[in-house]
Amino acid sequence: RAAIHIARPLRKDPVTEAIIDARLEDGSRVAICSPPASPTAVITIRRFGGRAFTIHELEQMGSLPSPVVDEAAAILRSDGNLLIAGGTGSGKTTLLNALAALLPDGDRVVSIEDTLELSLRRTNCVRFEARGLSGGVTIRDLVRHSLRHRPDHIVVGEVRGAEAADLLQALNTGHGGSLATVHANNAEAALSRLASCAMQASDALPWSVVCRGVVDGIEAVIHQTRTPTGERKVAQMVRVRDHDAQTNRWVVEPIWPAKPAGAAPASTSGAAATSTRPTRSSPPKRRRRKQRSR
Repeated sequence: RAAIHIARPLRKDPVTEAIIDARLEDGSRVAICSPPASPTAVITIRRFGGRAFTIHELEQMGSLPSPVVDEAAAILRSDGNLLIAGGTGSGKTTLLNALAALLPDGDRVVSIEDTLELSLRRTNCVRFEARGLSGGVTIRDLVRHSLRHRPDHIVVGEVRGAEAADLLQALNTGHGGSLATVHANNAEAALSRLASCAMQASDALPWSVVCRGVVDGIEAVIHQTRTPTGERKVAQMVRVRDHDAQTNRWVVEPIWPAKPAGAAPASTSGAAATSTRPTRSSPPKRRRRKQRSR
């Protein structure tokens, strides 16, 4: 009964639709699974807070370390791109929303989401939503279409599939200072996940070329986690240095937590090469930003 009560106003029928994924009037997301897909009806409602947390508030809560804020700000100012990774409910969207405030006020930002969750308080912002569109329009279509709206920065709520290929092309052709999120268990896995998503495109390039595009397009990865006690916080931030095609390993440099001074550098033949050099001595990869007439 509860499933029917929730679904009917949404013009859904759990009796004929075993799986329902929709949005409630208050913006919350509801997922309903009913027989025969499940022995009994299962309802999950994901509610979003009424306000977005600022960088300062996240710092005060202990969720966002100040060194990460400083590095993120420096990277975005130099037109580098950030990838935010984490599991479901780890706070990726909250962090993305906060870091987007570091972008210059006068720049044009285009955000692309499956379901609108971000709360970007900007005067020059265009928001696209894929859910509910007819004609088979996908997030990949919206990523491509966003380039026609002259964005200075692109914000993708969550990369899940072939849209990663178009996003990487955009990041490497003058749309620096952009942000995106992806589901992954750690920073290095996030890079592999992004490349794997790009490979889902029907016109995908070879794996080695895609990985090179990830290295050129992503300056750093911030990994967000949710602790057993329910705390959401940044667990790791690394700078992307290279991809070793022979070993299929990502070469990254820790930004936070920093390695102890004097620690021996990790071997590049390991899962991920790291460096003990101070982060500030390693400048961001230089990017060309497309000139736009205002």
